[in-house]
Amino acid sequence: MHKKIKLLIELQECDLKINNIQQRKKQIPNKIELISKKINKVKEELEDDLANLNSLKKERREIEMKIDDMEEKIRKSNEKLSSIKTNKEYRAALKEIDELEEQKSQLEDRLLEILESIETAEQRHRLMQKKVKQEEKEFEKEKEKILAEEKVLDSKIEELKTHRQELCEKINKIDKTLLQKYDFLRSRKGGIAISPVIKGVCQTCHLGIPPQKFNELIKGDSLMTCPHCMRIIYWGDDERYQDQNQDQEAKETQ
Repeated sequence: MHKKIKLLIELQECDLKINNIQQRKKQIPNKIELISKKINKVKEELEDDLANLNSLKKERREIEMKIDDMEEKIRKSNEKLSSIKTNKEYRAALKEIDELEEQKSQLEDRLLEILESIETAEQRHRLMQKKVKQEEKEFEKEKEKILAEEKVLDSKIEELKTHRQELCEKINKIDKTLLQKYDFLRSRKGGIAISPVIKGVCQTCHLGIPPQKFNELIKGDSLMTCPHCMRIIYWGDDERYQDQNQDQEAKETQ
């Protein structure tokens, strides 16, 4: 009986490790997506900066065209001065030229503001381009690291599955129905099919075992189950399981 229990304890340890690694593997796509979102955000900022820069350049061209148009109007108005005959018309023409000059001056002021904004936007855009390149390098480096980790996990899973198969074969040689019972319990009890009982308490459901049943458990003459959670149980203080339990705890802390 003790040999069966020891094999089941080792099998459960193996299954828990496989499950733990599989859970870690499930997080890998999330890790890649997380760093991918980070670089995509930087790229979006770069696109926004470029759109803003292009918008400023478009406005600059429009204002330059307006200034050119304004200068043409001023030139024509000045040419008309020589043909004006009355003082009233002359004063009106001068007023029109002043207004055109004022509009032109306002456009030129706005043009200077835009040119400064363009210079700032171009500097920011260059910095953002460098940032994107740096983020892309970091992304590829981190992605390679994560994928390398995935390969290691795959390798560990294969090793554990091979070991599990060996354990299953050993258990089947002793008791063909025991493995079926273990797998049945494991599938319905959150992956925990066998549990130690220490000081009369099941260490998985944390409920007390009746004294008479606990005494039978200590004897270890037959396979027993917890009356509460129905898991296979064994006496956790049995020295024959101590080394195994200590090895398991040591491995879980690594």
